[in-house]
Amino acid sequence: MTYRNLMAATALTGALAMPALAQDRPDLVIAVDNLWPTMDPVVGISTTGARVHSNIFDTLVRRNRWDDPDGTELVPWLAESWQQLSPMVWEFTLRDGVPFHDGHIMDAEDVAFSLSAERLWGEEPLAPRGTRYARGFVRVEATGPLTVEVETSFPDPNLPFRMVTPIGFVLPAHYYEEVGTDAFGQMPIGTGPYRMTSFDPSVSVEAEAFEDYWAGEPPAASLKFEIVPEFSTRFAGLVAGEYDVVVSVPADQVASLEGTDGITVMEKGIENYPMVAFNMLETEALPDNPLTDVNLRRALVAGVDREAIAQAIWGDATFVPTPFNFPEYGEYFDPDRARAMPYDPEQAAEYLAASDYDGQELIWHITRGFYPNYEIAAEFMVEQWADLGIDVRIALKDNFSLAYERPFHLLNMSMSSEFSGDPYRPLWMDWGPESSRFRASHRTWDMTEDFVRLGETFEQAQDFDERYQAYLDLVAEWERVTPGMYMWRNVVNYAIDEDLQWDPGNSDVTIFDHLYMTGYDE
Repeated sequence: MTYRNLMAATALTGALAMPALAQDRPDLVIAVDNLWPTMDPVVGISTTGARVHSNIFDTLVRRNRWDDPDGTELVPWLAESWQQLSPMVWEFTLRDGVPFHDGHIMDAEDVAFSLSAERLWGEEPLAPRGTRYARGFVRVEATGPLTVEVETSFPDPNLPFRMVTPIGFVLPAHYYEEVGTDAFGQMPIGTGPYRMTSFDPSVSVEAEAFEDYWAGEPPAASLKFEIVPEFSTRFAGLVAGEYDVVVSVPADQVASLEGTDGITVMEKGIENYPMVAFNMLETEALPDNPLTDVNLRRALVAGVDREAIAQAIWGDATFVPTPFNFPEYGEYFDPDRARAMPYDPEQAAEYLAASDYDGQELIWHITRGFYPNYEIAAEFMVEQWADLGIDVRIALKDNFSLAYERPFHLLNMSMSSEFSGDPYRPLWMDWGPESSRFRASHRTWDMTEDFVRLGETFEQAQDFDERYQAYLDLVAEWERVTPGMYMWRNVVNYAIDEDLQWDPGNSDVTIFDHLYMTGYDE
């Protein structure tokens, strides 16, 4: 597959080109509820960072959301093509002549640095949050001016899928090494359609169109992501013309806002799945943890009517997933697959009776306001658990650092699906040996020997049928252990100026590289 052939086949140039009606490019202001403290795309892996990253940086490979909102197909981006040289070695051929924002032309050394052991997978990497995406890397080498080889310790037929994740963003090695990790995160340089001009993590990010952008003229003259904590203030500013896009519209206000003159409201299901993680560990802070008992964990799952809760909160905007069975997985997705533990109060009571639970209070740490409607759902769930005889107390925390402080029995988390057409990221990367669920200070479980064995089989499977069966086996082991419970597919609601014809697809990023705009004549 080459970039030129893909462009001809899918007409991506039309999607990226500036429409004739929008000759006067707008200065877009996006009102957001928060920003991450750094704009390094790996150090700053987060929903609040992802809103900005894809405007400043480009990945080696991209998901084709022009033709499919779920983006199940990979398309070349900064990498013009790729090929598997051997079971353990992949070669990426880069697009020639791509400039960074400082004029430096991207080459293989930049890509090799971006994927290097120094940055991602060594003993003390500069960006340790990227380690899980680089699992198994043993060599990354620039083998020519525009060719890079990536070697893994095991055969990985799906390695190109990793390049749509945050580690796929290409950074300028010369600038990064000159200023260091912290300074780079405050004023980064990329190859993306917009060049950052200012950043105050408590106020805003500002960027201007990069006129030498390799994929064509950026459709906006500038972008400003401005923090406006209260939604009412964000929406008032949109109506007054101060903002062009408003993020995080509360679900219960979508219907009432849809009739507002000059405003379009979008309700988008995105590839992120909020969950509750069960702390299965006994620690010094929690020496007698009742959640070490799998029967109690199963009672918590079977005792909650997630479908009714999701319908009450979201209506038809989302669904409750069977674990790791998501639409973006292409051939792996089975809409008829049943959950191992559906809502069943009688079964939940049997699980509870079989456990050693004796009425202890279970503490649920929840980061205040981070996941839309999570706290509302939690209140319903606590009531249903109380009816069953399980005492759960919600403890709201102002940030994740506080939420991660022990002791806790339950913890709010989520899982994203950057990989297209494959469940590798959420099932193995998010729960396997390199995951925060296992390695971080707030870890919540110990992997079973069967989970590790099945995960390694899944990871190394070459044939689709073999990989599919390994995937099902690994999911079954996860459900048997029951380390958590997925609640719904996340929903992100936007309110935008009706003259701004922009749609992010089923993605949690806000990238402004293919707008169709009218009415911006100022």
